[in-house]
Amino acid sequence: MLVAVASALLVACGGGGGGGTPNGPSATLRVYPPVDTISLPVGASGSTGIEVRGGKGPYGVISSDASVSATLSTDGILFISGNSDGTSTLTVYDESLPVQQVKITVTAKAVPLVSSAGTAITLRPNQSLQFNVRGGVAPYSVNSSDASVVSASISGSAVTVVGLPKAGTATVLITDAVGATLSVVVTVQVSTLTTSPATITGPAGTSNTVVISGGVAPYIVSSTNTAVATASISGNSVSVGLVSLGTSDIKITDAAGQSVVVSVTVNSNVLQVSPSNQTIDEKSPTATTLTYLIAGGTAPYTPLVSPADQGFFTTLSITANTLTAVVPASSLTTRCVTADKTIAIDIFDSKLVKQTVTLTIKDGGAVACP
Repeated sequence: MLVAVASALLVACGGGGGGGTPNGPSATLRVYPPVDTISLPVGASGSTGIEVRGGKGPYGVISSDASVSATLSTDGILFISGNSDGTSTLTVYDESLPVQQVKITVTAKAVPLVSSAGTAITLRPNQSLQFNVRGGVAPYSVNSSDASVVSASISGSAVTVVGLPKAGTATVLITDAVGATLSVVVTVQVSTLTTSPATITGPAGTSNTVVISGGVAPYIVSSTNTAVATASISGNSVSVGLVSLGTSDIKITDAAGQSVVVSVTVNSNVLQVSPSNQTIDEKSPTATTLTYLIAGGTAPYTPLVSPADQGFFTTLSITANTLTAVVPASSLTTRCVTADKTIAIDIFDSKLVKQTVTLTIKDGGAVACP
């Protein structure tokens, strides 16, 4: 209904008679309430509440301009529609046309499109924002100039924009039913992708953790030389395993296409000690000398055993790449065991990388240890 709109905007004119004048052939053609000017927004449509009276039916109405259309109901009520910006003269007539006419000037004016968010929006990747459109003529449509940066959709007058995982700017164009448009510029900001640490140096056989900051999750990771360094990711944490002597680059890429490289240098091979185990009998008339060969790691090396096992050895030392362990003769009670005894010997390099070998002393039987 346009009754409320029309009554607020109608401008009364003189003449036309009051509401009490009866209808009929002898009455003057008029409208009630008497008006000669109406304004309405483009897109508005409905009853004005204005009634044609007097004259002699049937009645009709003509619009002089396509910006406004008008009809009369069977009971003589004037209906108008604002189609586009413009002004039209409505001519209401009866069967005596052109003897009796009532002219009404109607102006249709478009209400500018506006958004509740203004004309510029900044989003983070994967952030969504909803705003309302007012003015113009519903229904509205919406389009993003770069759907790889910003997606846009509309439901009624509510527009939803989503920042995608790509830095950039897109113009969201809102168009109403009569072609009026409103542009909203949407910028997606992506923070710089960084890592801590930015480089890794260490011996083979060790692992390091790299923490990712910024960018857009999820991230993917790769190694340029998996024989030197491997990489796996969980959330924003990258585990880097150092495999062998050499260099490799760990490349981390975010969902927005940003990449950062962590340079890895493995400065020594894996610490290895062989054999991994040696076995001696508890019964021996002479001391037993055992040797273990050390390879890889970073010299110098240090052997360690638990305090409880130190008494089994008279010598436990490393010269160059050889570990020497001397176990005394069985005549000394330190070699006697009541059951098979396995002793762990830890070898540490200068980077505190550890390798463990063992020595097993076999129980010789029924003889009890002193």
